[in-house]
Amino acid sequence: MKPDISVIIPNYNCKAYIGKALASVIKQTNVDVEIIVIDDGSTDGSVEWLEKAQQTYQQLVLIKQAQCGVVAARNKAITHAKADYVAFLDADDYWSEDKLSNQLAFMKSNPTCTLSFTNYMHVDEQYEQIIDCFSYWPEFYKKPLEGSTHYQLLNKGQDLLLYANVIGTSTVMVDKSAIINIDCFDGKLKSASDWDCWLKLASAGEVAYTYQCAMNYLMRSDSITSNRIKRIDAMKLILNRFINNNKVSWLTQLKAGARLNECYGEYHREMGQKIPALVSATKAFMLYPHKRNLRHLLHDLKNLTA
Repeated sequence: MKPDISVIIPNYNCKAYIGKALASVIKQTNVDVEIIVIDDGSTDGSVEWLEKAQQTYQQLVLIKQAQCGVVAARNKAITHAKADYVAFLDADDYWSEDKLSNQLAFMKSNPTCTLSFTNYMHVDEQYEQIIDCFSYWPEFYKKPLEGSTHYQLLNKGQDLLLYANVIGTSTVMVDKSAIINIDCFDGKLKSASDWDCWLKLASAGEVAYTYQCAMNYLMRSDSITSNRIKRIDAMKLILNRFINNNKVSWLTQLKAGARLNECYGEYHREMGQKIPALVSATKAFMLYPHKRNLRHLLHDLKNLTA
């Protein structure tokens, strides 16, 4: 029987976490799921663990590849997916039990929706809650009704996602035919292929979201941060390419440029580079004089003169 949803989980040396991720998929209510785990050459015993798990979970499909990267892993899994809808989950994240059923119900009743996503909670390594994602973004921040799982269409989704990349990959569900039509994730990009994909899907159809925190995002102390500048540089390339190929309002371009400079500023602050941080903050404020940009600018001025 054809599954309702194909869940794609890339894995690379995540034996310590993937059990929790897999359990959260198994516990999903009112949906029939296919679970595709793409292992990218793990050496920590997670492949052996997954092979044993296959004996218990018949819906678990394990595909192996030799360190081709997460983009190639997701694209390969999409070609194997049997369902009409695809959901993505990273091996160290996990879902609430009603995540997929609520998402699927909305997308089935709104066939022009190519992409949907949820709010999510940052958790530490003891799985204690830190803060939800939408609280960082003034475009999304509001207090929803307690326990609300309501989805709504995102007004001008393409424009908003261009300057407010609020989407966590592990919250996403897509229409499989739509993501195939845009050639899935761009393997030529050195980073940020997820954001590029969401922008293309937003151009191809409608985008929906919910304030429900249906995913928990693990903040690992060993997460790689050295690739931050690579991601920001890739975002710059994606932004310029998207603006050149699509009709984007002048205001949206200013907001997107300001956000990009915010990202550069955050990186320079983390690296202790005071002058580059100030330059980036100044550019961000000049492009879009938002109070957040002003706060960063004043902080960098104070830091430079301290």
